[in-house]
Formats: sequence, structure tokens, C-alpha cells
Amino acid sequence: MKKARNFLLLLLLAALTINALWIAIAPLVPYIVSALAVVLVMGFVYFRMTRW
Repeated sequence: MKKARNFLLLLLLAALTINALWIAIAPLVPYIVSALAVVLVMGFVYFRMTRW
């Protein structure tokens, strides 16, 4: 019984940790996606300019 209780407590702690990380990271997602898009566009332009 003690092992099951410890496992459930570990699952609860993991869920709370993931929730806290999501709350911290969620506002940054649009900036990360837009930065990735800018980098991809710049890389594509550079690739097209330097091709034979």
C-alpha cells in the first residue's frame, strides 16, 4: 500500500511540475514560432542567393 501511495504522490508531483512549466512557457510560444519562421525565411533566401 505504501508503494502505491508513493507512486500516486509522484504522479501528482509530476503533474504539478508539468503544469507549472506550461504556465511559464506558454506565453513564449508565439515568439518562438515567429522567430523560427524568420530564421527559416532568412535561411531560404541565403540558400537561393548562394546557389550556382
